Amino acid sequence: MTISSHRHIARSTLINFSGLLVPTIVSLATVPLYLHYIGEIRYGILLLAFAFLGYFGAFDLGLGRAVAQRIARQDSVVDRNHTFWTAFIFSATMGIVGAVILYFLGGWLFASVLRLPANLRPEMVTAVPWLAAIVPLTAVISVLAGALEARQSFIALNLSQMTGLIGLQVLPLTVALFGHTSMPVLLAAALTGRLIGVTALIATTAYHLPFHGTPRIHQTEILPLLRFGGWISVSGLVTPFLSIVDRFFVGGIIGAAAVTAYTVPYSVTQRFAYLPLALSTTVFPRFSKGDKESTRQMLNDGILALVAIQTPLITLAMVLMDPFFNLWIGHALATTYYPVAIILLVGVWINGPNYIPHNMLPAQGRPDVMAKFYMVEFIPFLILLWVFVTCFGIYGAAIMWTLRSTTDAIFCFWATQSMQVFLRGITPTVPSIGLAIAADTLHLSDVNTVALGTVAVLLAIGASWWIAPNTLKGLVLRLTGRVYDRR
Repeated sequence: MTISSHRHIARSTLINFSGLLVPTIVSLATVPLYLHYIGEIRYGILLLAFAFLGYFGAFDLGLGRAVAQRIARQDSVVDRNHTFWTAFIFSATMGIVGAVILYFLGGWLFASVLRLPANLRPEMVTAVPWLAAIVPLTAVISVLAGALEARQSFIALNLSQMTGLIGLQVLPLTVALFGHTSMPVLLAAALTGRLIGVTALIATTAYHLPFHGTPRIHQTEILPLLRFGGWISVSGLVTPFLSIVDRFFVGGIIGAAAVTAYTVPYSVTQRFAYLPLALSTTVFPRFSKGDKESTRQMLNDGILALVAIQTPLITLAMVLMDPFFNLWIGHALATTYYPVAIILLVGVWINGPNYIPHNMLPAQGRPDVMAKFYMVEFIPFLILLWVFVTCFGIYGAAIMWTLRSTTDAIFCFWATQSMQVFLRGITPTVPSIGLAIAADTLHLSDVNTVALGTVAVLLAIGASWWIAPNTLKGLVLRLTGRVYDRR
């Protein structure tokens, strides 16, 4: 790969990362306000509702990823539109099916399965139609995003998605500030935010694809899309369920307040997966049309680069997590929340580099590999999750998430023959993570905690520079050289 290619990847990754970071800042700012204006229990129920939306987004049949992979290989505007409209119509149709299912099952789940306070159950049942109405919008987002991703229109993609995500977070809070805290009103506001985001995505896709011809299903596209999207759909049905079921187990076994105590640190720690997500999104179109040699080079460099960049950030996060939660939401809640975050950060650290091989497999036409693995681990994970949540509460849920993420990563590295690369990168960084955990858990004096945390961060930086690929070192040196020249 040329220097210009590396620069383009770095620039696109930064754009994608920024698109994820801005809504995160908004989210962090809104959490204390939500807790103040609607309370911990009601906020936990709202988070469960959003978790439902995340799962029912899988009703796009995996077509979002299929569209990204297929359009990336197409040169004709006509062919791209045939692919896009076929996928969009299928996705919208399945979104409507998902909405109908949620409409009829949602009331039963919120009234009978989850341990909601008795006074809030009727209110949540009344809110289910609003929740169901958001599902079709969630389903088509992935197809629109896949088209923009394939065209490498990352600025337009991220601006559009930021608009929708910020609307989803801010509009419910806005109505709560005016005293409207009932669940139907909050979800109606969330629907408006999601609608704004979809409108922005449609407008940007119309420009960058661009739209051509009459929207309809093209028979020649059905089988290629469903053949590829079928396995993605299996992953899309199983993976989101595996990702959100811990919150439902927590809600069902412990209660709605515990959902907040688990989901808030979970949401914070998942922000550290934004960089792997941004990079894997950037290289997906390149994986789709690259030759074997360049693909292997991108895979190896991507894994090592993510280990090198993530480790100092996660080490620093572990050291600062306790004081951060104390400042953010107060000492009473921080005592419960921050240990959950530490456990989850271990999983993010191990699983982050896995985003690259995980995205390479479907880009290379093998979406079935991880889908089959998810089906194998599905039942054992649910059994262990129930045991751990029952025995250890929200900490058990965090442990099981970390164990599952680690297992997924190990299998994916093995399947892509990149295990040695990962081990070569991760091994030198283990001492820094261990010291960061010790700084958090040994309850040392403030001076000793700061000293131990500082040593951990410095070790992380040194180890990361040691294992970083030459392409990343070159970019860093060129960037620091420019900064020095400007001075």
